[in-house]
Parts: sequence; structure tokens; C-alpha cells
Amino acid sequence: MDYLLLPDFFAMSLLVIVLVTLRGRDRRAQMRLWTAGLILILLEYAAHIAYTIPGLDPSLHRATYVVSLEAYLLAGVLFLRSASYDLRRMPHSEHFLWANAAPHLVLLTLYGCNVRSPWAYWLCIGLGILTAVVSCAYLRRGWKYYAAFAVVWTPLAITTNVMQYRTTIYVSLFFLYAMCAIAFNSSLPRKSRGKIVVVAGFVVWSLCFLTHPWIVMSGHPDWVSFAAKVWDMQKFIITVGFLLVLLEGQLRSSEWLALHDELTNLPNRRLFDDRLQYALARADRDGHRVALFNLDLDGFKQINDTLGHDAGDILLRHVAGNLQSVTRRTDTLARIGGDEFSLIAVGISSWLAAAGEADIEDTHPSDMPQTLRIQANMVQAVEQPVELGLTHRGAVAQISASVGVAIFPDDGTEAADLMRLADQRMYRQKAVRAEARKLATREVESLQKV
Repeated sequence: MDYLLLPDFFAMSLLVIVLVTLRGRDRRAQMRLWTAGLILILLEYAAHIAYTIPGLDPSLHRATYVVSLEAYLLAGVLFLRSASYDLRRMPHSEHFLWANAAPHLVLLTLYGCNVRSPWAYWLCIGLGILTAVVSCAYLRRGWKYYAAFAVVWTPLAITTNVMQYRTTIYVSLFFLYAMCAIAFNSSLPRKSRGKIVVVAGFVVWSLCFLTHPWIVMSGHPDWVSFAAKVWDMQKFIITVGFLLVLLEGQLRSSEWLALHDELTNLPNRRLFDDRLQYALARADRDGHRVALFNLDLDGFKQINDTLGHDAGDILLRHVAGNLQSVTRRTDTLARIGGDEFSLIAVGISSWLAAAGEADIEDTHPSDMPQTLRIQANMVQAVEQPVELGLTHRGAVAQISASVGVAIFPDDGTEAADLMRLADQRMYRQKAVRAEARKLATREVESLQKV
């Protein structure tokens, strides 16, 4: 038994345990596939250690070799599916992958069991080609899939024809891991350092498979020892690369959450303040106007009190989506807090000094100044009925909004002054609306008494 492999095995186990622990916080299917693939690589490592035990029964010796080869293949299939977006979104992708992997799995098993009958290898190759053609035709795959299978199966047929079965097996694994390298290079974030490590690891891994038959046949002890060290090293490279990609993703997520509202995915107050300062500085330089809208939902507290906070969350998400649908790409919509939203509208061409107090309900949109059109669109978006779902017995919520607006530079040049003025106009409008509702309620009660 090669006891020098044990420290590496335990180190690899610790890295996989760390990945499994981090995976519990990340529910993506991609993470599950990475973890499953690395567990299979860990299984291969254990089988490789068992393979080196001196005096091992020949049948157990062959079994450990088969487990080692098959673990490589199954792990490669999982890695390829995790890396390829096209495969993940393709209908019946799992059946497609495993059906085409089955002939390769049989080839590896035949070789591991020391079967050297040419007809058995040719039968697997024929079934592999037939499976590839039928599955691609059934799922209506493009010419790239046919070309990829042709590139894989042609060298296997050539090496089988000259009875180089070891080369057949390891060239099969070479193509699988080379495709993983290509897929990860396309799917992982462009500026990710973890991507560099993962892609490099799979490139090295594929080259290990490609050169393995030649190194074994050469019999040179230095080359064999060097290849063994590289072979073990790239397993750690891949695992560390996956950990780096995961940690980088969590850092990006934390940075995003620091600047966005988690419930609505809109910019939060911090990002809004930065955008407002930038918009004002640019407008001052270019001589443009900027409109600042503050919006507060009317009746939102009643929704929370009667239907619960989960209903309020559903309503806020829908309101945010509706407001986004009427917001220009050049503008910034943010959730400031609670049921308050703010909008920065740049490049304003016309406005009314009393926009925060104007009555917009009876005005045709084409006759409105730009600020009032934006205000009208915001109010209309908020007033869309929202279905709260089965958890609330199909209840439908509908609320209104009060909006105040302040204009740069006409109403002020400082962000704090504009926010304060927009708030004042918003609350003034809210008070007017509340008073109107009270009067309407009194009239109804009077009519009921009569």
C-alpha cells in the first residue's frame, strides 16, 4: 500500500467537506453537481489507494481499477452538465447525457476487467455511435452535437482497430475532461480568478489522460513518477478552483445586497444617494433638469394589519415590478424603506412649480408636463390590482399612492434640500387625499342615515 497517498487523501477530504458545508448555503443545481462530482473523485482516490495494497486478490484488484475508471467518467459527466448552460436547459438533458455516457462506461468496465476481445469494444463503439445519432435526432440537436460526437468516436474507433485498448479508454476520458474545460471557460464569470484555476485544472486533467498511455508504455520511472504527481495535483487544483468560484460568488452577492433591497431587488438608500449625487453633478455640468419623485403607499399599513406581513411583502414586490415597468432605463427607481419609493428622472424638459400639488386625475397625458406624466404613470402603476395567491384565499389588494416631486435646479441644488421638499409635497398630497376620504365617508354615512 502506498502510504504516501494518505495525507493527500485526507487533505482532499477536508476540501470536499468544506465545499459540502458551503453548498448547504447555496441551493443552485450547479453546486450540487460540483459536490457530487468531487465526491466521486474522492471515491476514485480511495480506490486508487486500495489498488496499491500489495498482495490484493486479483478480482479485488480489478474491481478497484474499475471503480477508479468509472468514478472518473461519472464525475466528468456531472462536471460537464454543471458547466454547460445548453445542456442544463435542454429538455431531457439527464437522459441525453447518461444514455451517451453508457457506452463509454461499458468500455471502461471491459478494460478494467481485463477484457481484450475486439468484438466487445466494437460493439460498444457501434452502440455509442447509434445512441448519439438517435438521441440527437430525437431531441433535434444541431450539427455541433453531431460534430462533437464524431470527433469523440472517430479516434476511439481508430485506436480500437489497432488494438490499442488502453489508448481507447484514456482518449475517451481526455475528450470528456477537455469538453469540461471548454464549457467552464464559457460559463464561469469572465473576471473570476477561480475560473482560471478551474479551467487550468481541467486542461491539465485532460492532458494527463491523453499522455497516460504513452507514459505507461515508455516505462521510464522518472516520467511515471512525475505524471503521478501531476495527476494527484490537478485534483486539488479543481477543488480549490471550485471553492474560489463559490467564495467569489458569495462576495459578489454580498456586495450586491449592500446596495440593493433584498425584497424588491431595487437599489436601496445607499445606492440611491450615490446615483442622486451623480445625476445632480452631471445635470449641473450639462445644464439639464433632474426630477426627484418620492412615493408613499396609501393604505399599506392596513394591508399588513389585516392580511399579515407576508401579504405586504407580496404587494411590495408587485408594486416594485409595476413601477419598474414604467421607469425609463436612464432613470433610477429605489426602495428607500418600508413602503416608500423614490425615482430619479434625468433630462427633464418641462415641469410645473406646483407639480407636487397638482390634480392629475382629469388631465390627458398628452397635455401634461413631463413631470406630471411621470407622476401619473407611477400612480397608475401602483393602483394595479394585485392577487395575493392561494395562501391568502385568492384575495386581491389594491392601494393608491401619494407622490411628491422636486426639481433640480429650480427647487434647489442640494440633494438633501430636494429630498426634503419632495417629502413635504408628498405628505401634503397624502393629507389632502386623507381629508377627501374622510369627507366621502361622512357623506356616505349621512346618506345611510337618511
